[in-house]
Amino acid sequence: MIKKTTHGFEIILNNLVLIKHSINEPAFFLGNKALKIDMENGEFKYQDDTVFYPISEFEINDQIIDFKSFQLEIDECNTDFLKLKFHHLDQPIKIVMPSDKSESIYGMGEHFTSLNLKGNVVRNWIEEHITRKQIYSKILRRLFKLKPKKWKFEDYKTYFVTPTFMSSKNYFCHIDTYGYGKFDFSNNDQHQLILYSKVNHMIFCKKASLLELSGALSHHIGKMPKLPEWIYDGMIFAIQGGTEIVNKKIDLCLDYDIKINGVWSQDWCGELFTFFGKQVFWNWKVDESLYPNLEENIKKWSAKNIKFLAYVNPYLNANGDMFQLANRLDYLVKNTDGEPFLTKATSFDFGIVDLTKPEAYHWFKQIIKENYINIGIMGWMADFGEYLPVDCQLHLGQPEELHNHWPDLWAKLNREVLEETQMLSNAIFFNRAGYKDNIKYSTLIWNGDQHVDFSDDFGMRSALRAMLSLAYSGIGFSHSDIGGYTTVPAIKRSKELYIRWLEMNTFVPVMRSHEGNKPWKNIQFDSDEQTLKLTAQFTQIHYMLKKYFIAIENEYQAFGYPMIRPLNFHYDYFTDKAFMLGKDLLIYPTLGKSIKKQKVYIPDGNWIHLLTGETYKQGETLINSPLGTPVVLFNEASEYHEIFTAIISYVRNLK
Repeated sequence: MIKKTTHGFEIILNNLVLIKHSINEPAFFLGNKALKIDMENGEFKYQDDTVFYPISEFEINDQIIDFKSFQLEIDECNTDFLKLKFHHLDQPIKIVMPSDKSESIYGMGEHFTSLNLKGNVVRNWIEEHITRKQIYSKILRRLFKLKPKKWKFEDYKTYFVTPTFMSSKNYFCHIDTYGYGKFDFSNNDQHQLILYSKVNHMIFCKKASLLELSGALSHHIGKMPKLPEWIYDGMIFAIQGGTEIVNKKIDLCLDYDIKINGVWSQDWCGELFTFFGKQVFWNWKVDESLYPNLEENIKKWSAKNIKFLAYVNPYLNANGDMFQLANRLDYLVKNTDGEPFLTKATSFDFGIVDLTKPEAYHWFKQIIKENYINIGIMGWMADFGEYLPVDCQLHLGQPEELHNHWPDLWAKLNREVLEETQMLSNAIFFNRAGYKDNIKYSTLIWNGDQHVDFSDDFGMRSALRAMLSLAYSGIGFSHSDIGGYTTVPAIKRSKELYIRWLEMNTFVPVMRSHEGNKPWKNIQFDSDEQTLKLTAQFTQIHYMLKKYFIAIENEYQAFGYPMIRPLNFHYDYFTDKAFMLGKDLLIYPTLGKSIKKQKVYIPDGNWIHLLTGETYKQGETLINSPLGTPVVLFNEASEYHEIFTAIISYVRNLK
């Protein structure tokens, strides 16, 4: 509702003042856009000289606030929901909202270094997660045994952005805009939302709790479809190198009673060795030299209840025949000279399929249908989507306006493949990049490329933070590569890291490993006897939780509550070092080297250790967490008590 004041007005929802405007303290500013964005090999640089000036004069006519330059309409308003619609707004706008020091801000997509965004400026722009400067700095500091550098929040980038934030005051704000922006939460007494592209509307919702608020957000932005039930039957193992190696490792898993539900072979379309390590040859059809008779082998693996998963992205290696065909058909994004826009991925050039061109969009869908679905592939990593430059030529639309939308368009293409082949909820694709519409299309999010270490900003700890950040943003479920991905000089995966990450992801809906870009440097699931046995143990536990996973997934579909939840969705306690799976499982992953005990907070009620059977009561306590025994607690009052106690018995019988 609009409340007139002596020199202005307030916009109020359920007794909460969202916007406070007056002649002396305006809440709205317009700008003369002077923004330049450049991309080099996937990294963006910004120069912003935009100057904003206050808009103070206004008239209120019923539900419309007329600022002369634009109009703001109360388009919809009820007890807990408010929609503000903008008319005739064709300039950058800065909107000021009141805040206070005690307020916390969450969400805005996927963030790896801070869950509470208060005190930071969040860039509304999708990018590759890590810069070359950051990775070189990390390598050098490791080599010279220096402390890791802590970069400013603004220096960190992210694959998945949403123009939506959630407040500890139990409201969310969602803005319908596509282009570049900055959400400035750095001031104690105000938020500044700075938006450079067309803004259609703002939506606010207020609820009694953050959990209810997350449900309302999910209902508004959309929900992911049900996962295939086979997802909960064990772990998807990353196995590369060809059919012989796949068969050998499948047999090893079966020998050790490892619950394997899938094999993910990203090199199914060919391998490429660069200075970065082993990469995929981006030419989206089977490499017969590595995977001869793949269709027949997929049938054989399927008979063992093992699905085969692959890899795809919206780019084409410039040395591949698909690039040559796409170029002849005029299906590629162009540079300013009208030639294919080429970007480097490590040492090779690639082109971008123009998804705004209907013929190119249809062509790419047909490739996935024929080369993936038709031979029995049941899932794939739909990678990338962040690299659309602003100085390119598209068939339709402006690159700057479409940059954030591009990964959503890419997810939409993959979703349509599943729908048009009647494979939705049987097969999956998982993507890392996304914007505000992504949730309408994606079947599964993964957290992108983490380093194969425990580091806070790029390693295992960042993966946990990323999952929680997505939960605050209305994402129903996500997962990370078990063991991480990025292996560079001075950073390689240890046995301890693999096992600790395995422990954590046992209690995430999807267990999936990655060998890394340099598999030969990393510990893998089959590196030794102990690792094989622990892999068997935790994949069995994941399988034993199947009924609980399905129950909380049904809860997500019905109420919009994410499967992975921050503790403050249920309790008056905030941490970025733990998560809840539904409301009955509390997980404190071991997030560092050589940690044998953990100090944890126990919420109300009695909580029982899922692996030892010990009971704990409310308060802070120290719990042993040796390798292979993570701190996982279940609520004694849970209706799924029988499932959890069966796991206790299973673990005891192993000893």
